[in-house]
Amino acid sequence: MDSSNSSKRIGIVVNTIVLLLLITLLVVYYFKIDRDSTVYIQSFSEMLDSYIENRVGVVTELSKEMTINGVDYSQHLRIGPNFYLHGISIKGYSLKYVFDENDKLVLLEIPISMIKFPVRDFKIIVEVGGRVVYSSDKGLVGNVVKHRTSLGLADIVTKTEATKYGFFVMISPNPSVFLSNLSITFLIGFVPLIALGFLNNINASKEKDLEKAATALRSIVSDMILRVETGEYVEYEPIETKHLPLLKVQDAIYNLFTRYTEAIAGYKSTTEELENTMAQIEEMQSALEERNFLLINTLAETVELKDIGTGEHSKKVMQLSLALATKLGITDPEELNAIKYGAILHDIGKIGIPDQILLKQGKLTAEEFEVMKSHTILGERVVSQIPGWELVADIVRHHHENIDGSGYPDGLSKGTLSLRAQIVSIVDVFTALTEDRPYRNALTPKEALELMESMVGKKFDTELFGKFKEVIAEQLELVSFLENVNDEIGDSEGGYPA
Repeated sequence: MDSSNSSKRIGIVVNTIVLLLLITLLVVYYFKIDRDSTVYIQSFSEMLDSYIENRVGVVTELSKEMTINGVDYSQHLRIGPNFYLHGISIKGYSLKYVFDENDKLVLLEIPISMIKFPVRDFKIIVEVGGRVVYSSDKGLVGNVVKHRTSLGLADIVTKTEATKYGFFVMISPNPSVFLSNLSITFLIGFVPLIALGFLNNINASKEKDLEKAATALRSIVSDMILRVETGEYVEYEPIETKHLPLLKVQDAIYNLFTRYTEAIAGYKSTTEELENTMAQIEEMQSALEERNFLLINTLAETVELKDIGTGEHSKKVMQLSLALATKLGITDPEELNAIKYGAILHDIGKIGIPDQILLKQGKLTAEEFEVMKSHTILGERVVSQIPGWELVADIVRHHHENIDGSGYPDGLSKGTLSLRAQIVSIVDVFTALTEDRPYRNALTPKEALELMESMVGKKFDTELFGKFKEVIAEQLELVSFLENVNDEIGDSEGGYPA
């Protein structure tokens, strides 16, 4: 009788230990998800606010009556964050925000392609007025939000936050990832629990075998914890015993461990294969991007050879534009790519200008100049055929606009002209001035900057021109340094005896 009571007490104690272990694992996992979701939602909200504060996207000037080019949007737009609506000045979905500044209304459209938050463990939803305006699950965009939390298990730690500019952000664990991790947690906890279920059915007539069983189970729990924390696997060693029920329990435990080990091995193998595949895809993507860049650059050079007899103009504009963008602290990959390809293709529309105008040696007539100005619109039409190149098209169309509104084709001013277009514009002017043309010789960099200084406040922004001069100074210092190094190497080689 005493032996039976002792066995029951041991079973209760061990059961309690295992249940506490399981509860501890679940609590730790819950708080990890809760902590990560808090960090991610804050980071995402800060990114969203930063985009709006810095006008990252396409900026369009509205009338006070909410019209754009004669089209009335007063029933669809409001000041501040806006409800779900297809793109107005850009194609596809976008987040929209209307600013009321200096008695003018300005619409900012942020393409959804720019809002990337690659965290597969979580699902993100951005809401305005009861509609989804952005989500990592694109199928939700435009849907009505009936409630902000649900009773589903995956939403148990949903986080919500209102941004500075009035968007409502929700984040919750990705259901598939959440349930997968939860299954592993339960498996870790239930392996020893199942083993205990077998043990409770044993009629432990021998106190010694029961003590060994309890010791073995404690060892199993310890090994499981060790493996989870360090990634190491400790193989289960059966206890030597002639007690048949205990042997069956050990066989069950061994089978469980074997299957679990096979599952982990399969998971690791699949992960390695996936990583190798992703590496190959990235390598192919890099090669494809390089090939596309070469094709685009060749196309731009072909147009330039027809126009000014050199294929280096666009390449110089690209290099200086990226240097100026870096000086201005632009780090967004979408923006830098737009500047890179926009600089290369800024004059692509000249392919549609008649040769008698494009190659004319003297001054163009007013009618001829109007035709020449159309190269910006023709260029935008070409570039807009490429999906996702809305920002590149903005540069191609607007690289001849001036901050005082005197440029073409749309007469944009500083408040509506994007920074990317201003960057390519100022670099294009400098590059053209420092190149030989049929009707004049090239200016020196100093002469070109002196001439451009007279255009500040009209064509160029003052601060932008100051940063550009810093870039040119650094470029000239580098060239001077390399020339001195080459001279020193030449003198050294010339000093050697024949």
